[in-house]
Amino acid sequence: MSIIRELRKKKGMSQKELADACCVHQTAVSQWEKGRTTPDLNSLKMLSEVLGVSVEALIGTEKNNDENRIRGFEQINAENISQRLGRSEHFALVIADESMMPTLKPGDTVIINRNMPASNGDIVAVTVGNGNAIIKRIIKKDTSILLVSDNSEYEPMVFSYGEFYNLPVSVLGRVIEMRRRF
Repeated sequence: MSIIRELRKKKGMSQKELADACCVHQTAVSQWEKGRTTPDLNSLKMLSEVLGVSVEALIGTEKNNDENRIRGFEQINAENISQRLGRSEHFALVIADESMMPTLKPGDTVIINRNMPASNGDIVAVTVGNGNAIIKRIIKKDTSILLVSDNSEYEPMVFSYGEFYNLPVSVLGRVIEMRRRF
């Protein structure tokens, strides 16, 4: 399982750090990386979370899903967005929840421009603290900033300007396009 070694090194982690994060002994990580043993299901799930990839990618059964790949744009997984953005001007995300329905549905692909400023009411990609990227409308008020879903079943996220900068809440860019399969 040299993929574990590659992913660990990309994360800048030692075997000990990965072992601690997965609640196993460093020897287990060494054995996995050398292909002498394979992680059990619980370890695979923890490795998946820590390394930011699917279990399928770890065991080599992930299908190459190019159907949502957009030429000239980088499609990224929301879980590892900070590592994958690099200097790309555009990136794509696949909508995973119903918070922006009816405007955006699960499975829709949105294209985000990182250099386009967001105005009041624009749909943006944001991260809150170390969390995953989410798609919301941004509303700027006098004393606060709201991240609002189009689906009324989801409560708005309200941040004071201090919270916005201290958490931080990072606006990754403005949604400029949506693609939907029928």
